[in-house]
Amino acid sequence: MRVAVVGAGYAGMAAAMTLAESGIPVTVFESSKTLGGRARGIKYKGVILDNGQHILLGCYVETLALIEKTCDVEKPFVRMPLALDIDHFSMRALPLPPPLDLLFGLLFSKGLALSAKLGAIRFLALTKILKLEKDMAVAALLELYGQKKQAVDCLWEPLCVSALNTPIAKASAKVFLAVLKDGLNGRGSDIVLPDVDLSSLFPNGAAKIILKKGGSILTSTAVSAARKTDEGFELMTENGSHIFSHLILATAPQHAKKLARNFPDVEIPDFAYQPIVTIYSRYPEQVRLPKKMIGASQGLAHWFFDRGDGLIAAVISAEGKHVGLSQAELASRIQAETKKIVPDLPLPLWQKVVHEKRATFSCDVDVRRPERMTSVPDLYLAGDYTAGSYPATLEGAVASGLACARMIAETI
Repeated sequence: MRVAVVGAGYAGMAAAMTLAESGIPVTVFESSKTLGGRARGIKYKGVILDNGQHILLGCYVETLALIEKTCDVEKPFVRMPLALDIDHFSMRALPLPPPLDLLFGLLFSKGLALSAKLGAIRFLALTKILKLEKDMAVAALLELYGQKKQAVDCLWEPLCVSALNTPIAKASAKVFLAVLKDGLNGRGSDIVLPDVDLSSLFPNGAAKIILKKGGSILTSTAVSAARKTDEGFELMTENGSHIFSHLILATAPQHAKKLARNFPDVEIPDFAYQPIVTIYSRYPEQVRLPKKMIGASQGLAHWFFDRGDGLIAAVISAEGKHVGLSQAELASRIQAETKKIVPDLPLPLWQKVVHEKRATFSCDVDVRRPERMTSVPDLYLAGDYTAGSYPATLEGAVASGLACARMIAETI
């Protein structure tokens, strides 16, 4: 029994590590020389950045458990109660048992009219039990439950775009409700900000465990094709072919679709995709944002993050006004928007624009997502795009990888 995992992102590494710990021989193939997939560290001007600024939530229990198990940094992330500062709106989760921490946090928030607050509180309380028989757009759901424009602009839309990376006019209400529901459980709404790059946060540590357990990780090794033979699954690379008893395709869906072309019964939809743009700006070390995370609803950037030592990351999620702008235009606009937050802001020492054009699948209403167990025996799909209650998040990716590993382990 030998398992091949194609793709060393969070889904693939979660699957491979779980298999290795179960005593199942596993080999990971990764076309890049860096682990992490679409959540990886990159080096620029001597600084380790990420290919996109990510945040996690307290309800990402599978991901956080793996990070704490694998990351060799003593404090790999900062975890804090939910705090939102978006334009004139400001709220803090209060030190109360959930869900009262959020409900009373909304009640005592600043920047919303009382009617908008009460409507938001009623809706948030309802999300814990609300079930939709038919999916609809998040915008339609908010209208159905009487959410004021002020609450939509400063609260619900920023949360939806951050979680689903899809505009509320087309985002799935069912998926949004699943995220809100989990956020109300325990400390599920906590904000978790990584203090290390995304490769070091989990994939690099997982790799050490995989190798220690006798597994293999082949970086800079692209799989060009896969087919089923009498001996098992044959994977073709530039270094020759390899035979395995089981196969997990843990790449982005467009790449998985190409690798599955010899398996006509395996259907991977042609997804629409949404981008994420992260603009890193390096200033003198004394430059700081007023808070570690600040939101905005009127400009290009949705969120600004203080990464410390004068490094500020601005994130633009999903499709929007930034589409078609050059990197120079994006950098200039973000400098102007940051100056509104830090009035005495100097010119940056440098800026780096990271544009992931296919960062996530578009989490639209009734989006069709493939099952992880395929119709081909011993062939599995792992990735944040596979069937599940979560959108394209690190938690969705990790959960899919763990599920594939457990299904294989059950066949022994």
